[in-house]
Amino acid sequence: MIEQYLIIGVKINPKLQEALDHCPPNCQIYFKDNNPDYLQIYTIEGEQVLGKKLKPGMNRETFDDYLKNIKSIIKKICPQYSLSESEIKVYVHTLIG
Repeated sequence: MIEQYLIIGVKINPKLQEALDHCPPNCQIYFKDNNPDYLQIYTIEGEQVLGKKLKPGMNRETFDDYLKNIKSIIKKICPQYSLSESEIKVYVHTLIG
């Protein structure tokens, strides 16, 4: 069975990884607890992406809310990381099993 999901997120580059490694313990719940309300780490085509799964049929307003949420959480967990708009992309996550 093959499942595919759209993920909106940011590739974890060395600078972002360093910021995540130094994230305060009380903020790690925003990406380490596998909670769909927050960010999750996905492996897509061999690279790690920090992001959220998009719901099917999402309208533009909801998509914009997801975008704001991602930027807000990254700013909270990695305040020293300067996130550019162009880093946030939509990815296809494929699960085979």
